[in-house]
Amino acid sequence: MPDGKENSARLDSWKDIATYLRRDVRTVIRWEKEKGLPVRRVPGGRRQAVFAYTSELDAWLTDEGSEPQGLKPTSVAQGNGTTEVMPFPRAVLAAIFGNRKLTYALAGLVILSGSLFARFGLRSRAAGESLPARVSYTARSMQALDQQGRVLWAHTFPGRVADHERMGGDRSLAEVARVADFRGDGEREVLAIVPQYEEPNADFPDRWEVVLFSSQGQLLWSYVPHGRFQFGEHEVSGTWRTRDLIVTSHEGRTQIWLAAVHRVWGHGFVVNLDPVTGKDTLRFVNTGTIHALNELKTPQGNFLLAGGFNNEGDSGSLAVVNEAKPFAVSPQSEGTRHKCKNCPVGDPDYFFVFPRSEINELEQVYEDGVRSIVVTDDQIEVSQNELQESAPLATLYLLKADGGLRVVSRAFGSGYDMLHRKFEQEGKLNHSLENCPERLHPRPIKVWTPTGGWTEIRLEPGRAS
Repeated sequence: MPDGKENSARLDSWKDIATYLRRDVRTVIRWEKEKGLPVRRVPGGRRQAVFAYTSELDAWLTDEGSEPQGLKPTSVAQGNGTTEVMPFPRAVLAAIFGNRKLTYALAGLVILSGSLFARFGLRSRAAGESLPARVSYTARSMQALDQQGRVLWAHTFPGRVADHERMGGDRSLAEVARVADFRGDGEREVLAIVPQYEEPNADFPDRWEVVLFSSQGQLLWSYVPHGRFQFGEHEVSGTWRTRDLIVTSHEGRTQIWLAAVHRVWGHGFVVNLDPVTGKDTLRFVNTGTIHALNELKTPQGNFLLAGGFNNEGDSGSLAVVNEAKPFAVSPQSEGTRHKCKNCPVGDPDYFFVFPRSEINELEQVYEDGVRSIVVTDDQIEVSQNELQESAPLATLYLLKADGGLRVVSRAFGSGYDMLHRKFEQEGKLNHSLENCPERLHPRPIKVWTPTGGWTEIRLEPGRAS
């Protein structure tokens, strides 16, 4: 084996290389031709077999993979890591400064535009400058890409990046990342989540970092979820993982909402992050996990939606909180281990606990949490996953905001119906889908409000669809 490859795996086909890089075969072949991806060939034969070492691919991803041919990135140390920024193309500079008339004209334009931008507080951009459009992840870095998929800059982190992690609704880290003008300065900042393994042999990411970069790759701030809560006699602190992140905007003001869940005990909280400073403000605490966030806009105000699982309710839950309130905590019984003892005072406007299904009970899956919230105008579609991670096996609830908030219907996913019929054939269920008791006589939904406390909602009988 070549020197330096003792701790490297060998990949013996284009397919294996593409799988390792999480790209398709055509892309990695193009990278090898255009960007110098380190792929080797076995000598002899008309069609030479290819192979590559994972250590060389990792080095290319972090050091050379973000570098367009003929350019060298500028490395800038920034607190927790290093950012490599792609320089302005040399060919463009040569074309400009190789022409004396064009140089003089450009100098005059720069002086004029500089005075204008200084007067009006604007920032000039270099001709042809690309802006970030999305992000991607490698073994140790996060990259900002433009609309054409070209790497603009890459930031390397001290720990190994857990880019296989999934977020609420089974979204990837790249899908959760946002590129927008968060600070109201006309720029395009990059907001992303970066879970990292700080220990070499760790089973779970040790550090869940939320970062905001400028469009040029400058690290503006970094936030790691933290908190210490007292539930009954039990204190919960330590490692919190980011579970979902949304961005809202009202009257020109941008808000970043982040849901964090304790890795061991599963309790969750939501914070606001200031787009300028990254400072966090605690807004909601739940005795149980929080998987998904969204926002409902109504004439009565804007409401934060936090879906997950409530430990005392022992089932999937949805909190609805008016964003004008400074804080809210899930409603729990006094004197129990579920009550948060050191939380500020504050109530949600609504708190729903959805019933378990017979499929969930039969399979004995503990957490049947709400993992997806879809808002369309004044309607909310809540998806409660009956078998934890299996999205098709879900119960869907439709809520409508018409002055108040009410549950109007319930439906089951196709995967749920298929599993029901399978259990019928296996004798695990003694009734047909058409005569299913929980459809003919739906189990009640529990709802809590500040004025009414806990009440129950009973929906009309449904049918198999």
